[in-house]
Amino acid sequence: MTERCSTWNAGETSSPKISVIFLYPISGKAPGIGTAYGAGATVANIAGTDTDFTGFYVRGDFEATGALIANYHIIDERLILDIANYTAKVAPQAFKRGMDSSKDDYIHLEMESGVALGQLTGTFYQRMLEVYGRLAFGSQKLNRVLDSEGNEFSNTDKSTISFQGLSLGFTVDVTDDKQDPRRGLRFEAKDRIIFADKKDTSDYDVLDANLTYYHPVGTSSVWAFNAFYSTALVKSKGETNRETLKRAKGLQCQTIPDPTARAQCEATEKRFLDEIIAENTYGRATGLGGTQRLRSYPMERFYAGQTIFYGTEFRWNLTEESTLMDWYVLRGLRTNVQLALFTETGSVSDVTEDLHKKLRSSYGAGLRVLFSGATIRLDFATGDEGQEVQLFLDYPWSVFSVDRVM
Repeated sequence: MTERCSTWNAGETSSPKISVIFLYPISGKAPGIGTAYGAGATVANIAGTDTDFTGFYVRGDFEATGALIANYHIIDERLILDIANYTAKVAPQAFKRGMDSSKDDYIHLEMESGVALGQLTGTFYQRMLEVYGRLAFGSQKLNRVLDSEGNEFSNTDKSTISFQGLSLGFTVDVTDDKQDPRRGLRFEAKDRIIFADKKDTSDYDVLDANLTYYHPVGTSSVWAFNAFYSTALVKSKGETNRETLKRAKGLQCQTIPDPTARAQCEATEKRFLDEIIAENTYGRATGLGGTQRLRSYPMERFYAGQTIFYGTEFRWNLTEESTLMDWYVLRGLRTNVQLALFTETGSVSDVTEDLHKKLRSSYGAGLRVLFSGATIRLDFATGDEGQEVQLFLDYPWSVFSVDRVM
């Protein structure tokens, strides 16, 4: 195996690091959420250290802001601190649970949320082994419920729900490079625990396991293979009595005088309560669709108590350069430009034996530009429900990403 590259260079801690500055517009469509525009900034290797900063601000169909300080070494090369804060106001498409729903079978849940988190990571053997704990504090408020045609049902529970989340996990990374591996294996496992302040919600953990194998092709390209499994382990069930939930969370459809509007409200209410009852019974594992897995589908298009996913991606490096850029808004070391071809398949189910019975797939191509400490990717994906285009940071198949902070 070639010499491993990581955030720092072992044995060369006294060597100065190159500060990298990016200022970039953010414009694009988030699958299942909408289109927004804004700007982001990243400063890597601040003052010649390993510490990085990233901030962003976007407005449009959804609103989001975020700031992240990463790779602050409390103990040099042994204990690392990351802290972040995110806010969002979104109206995502909430689809029917499982694999049988139609692409038009959804409601909009207009929500606003905020979360602050901190992570401590212990690293060993040039970051080949990492163990971490991530603690998050946040709140979420449901403002409106709309059907797929935009009809609003405003008689919703608009109280703010506070939550705390704890993720415990580890990574075994036997690859040749931390940012852009060309060979080797990477295995990640995570236990996500959510503590909500509502007594009618279920108490469950989400266990994720993620394995990626990198096979070198030629002198610089790579063929990557990924397998992912997620399961919700329910420790105590929440409220499942429909009438009790209807009184607490219902849309008060009986107060609508018009029969047609009342029938529409009752259909949406049933859909809304069905999801609460199912989640309180089986929990909700990490779903499919969006920026990480099954990229031709909207965010969380498929979800249930368990998830499986398989993906493969050929990454062809078009350049193999180390060009120092020193522009006004872009300063750093460009490493290479990459073309990717990918195919993915996956399934969700509340019952283990049904996991592989119905599979959905995505196919596509992407362009990636790799800078020092940052990977920018543009993906075009297609599947049996249409196409999606997304501009995002980092490679796919991540356990943590900007849109999945827990």
